[in-house]
Amino acid sequence: MKRTLAAALAACICGGALCACGAGTVPEPSPSPAPDAAPETLVTYEVPGDINPYTGLPRGENYPEGTRGVAVMINNVRAAWPQSGLNSADLVYEMVTESGITRLMAVYRNYAAMPTVGPIRSARDQHVQLMLPLQCLYAHIGGSNVAMEYLERYKYTDRKSIDGKYKNFYWIDAERRKTKGQEHCVYTNGEAFAAAVEQYALQSAAVNEPPPVFDFVRYSEPRRELAGGSAAEVYLRFSSYADSTFVYDESSGRYLKFQYDQPQVDMADEGRQYGADNVFLLFATIEKYPDGVLANVRFDEGQGAGVYFNGGRYERVRWIKEDPASPLRIVDNEGHELDIKVNPGTSYVAVVGTEQIDNCRIDGQTLEQAFGDVK
Repeated sequence: MKRTLAAALAACICGGALCACGAGTVPEPSPSPAPDAAPETLVTYEVPGDINPYTGLPRGENYPEGTRGVAVMINNVRAAWPQSGLNSADLVYEMVTESGITRLMAVYRNYAAMPTVGPIRSARDQHVQLMLPLQCLYAHIGGSNVAMEYLERYKYTDRKSIDGKYKNFYWIDAERRKTKGQEHCVYTNGEAFAAAVEQYALQSAAVNEPPPVFDFVRYSEPRRELAGGSAAEVYLRFSSYADSTFVYDESSGRYLKFQYDQPQVDMADEGRQYGADNVFLLFATIEKYPDGVLANVRFDEGQGAGVYFNGGRYERVRWIKEDPASPLRIVDNEGHELDIKVNPGTSYVAVVGTEQIDNCRIDGQTLEQAFGDVK
């Protein structure tokens, strides 16, 4: 996406984060995908036909071929803990949204099989830009002005975005509501979501399978050992309010997540700690929109530095994103723009401001100490 579109979107912000924008128009993205057409991608690798494109794992007996997945916005402020449904997600994305707080977007290839998921929160444009190339449905309660502009422009408000106006796709946890604000008590699950999809005739049918999120190592082949070095503990800082630590657990082969100085647990998984097989730490310029509150993650700059973690090791990478509907590609760090091989499994993706590079650590070392300058 060019800077001109980002500037036009920023100009649309007019006051509160959840109100409709009353002035200005967003120019049509170029190219603009048709409502049901898969956006053009720059896939540079062979796409196997028997994998879950979100994980690289085999599809399995109940794979929902011909049906879209779903991305669900999840509240992540301290008061919203504990959450539900993270360990069942194929992908989890985390970014700053406003005032230093972060929000999660959990993605499920099979929405009908979702456990209880939540608490559900409102849309933000940085998450929308990562959701669009997944070609899935989108579940949220409200949204920022810019997020809603993106959803409108990319035809998501036409029965692919299931906003809070669809009253029966979520419920309020009455017991939790006794001690927490309503925004921390909103949930859905596969049964409720599937019923709402049918009732409101959402565009759940997929024209084609979405392209794989990454260039996955074939699940039947040996897993790749990352070349950079050991990474038993990863610390990343989003802001003075939110930071996270991932600790590699050899018994499960996953990185287990801590935040707010405590394990991030999943109440839909018997209180087990959330963890992912792959962890991506990506750096981008993050500014504020003209309202002075909402975070503008500058995907329109097109590329940035990053680190990939798997199996207790790390590897330097770069990210590339051509426009809002194009995939977030993870490429080598040598400037060749070749998609790196990612081991199959669940993935967590953090997008962190470049000003936080010096605050991130691998096994207690700054990134500069671990491997030199990050550019």
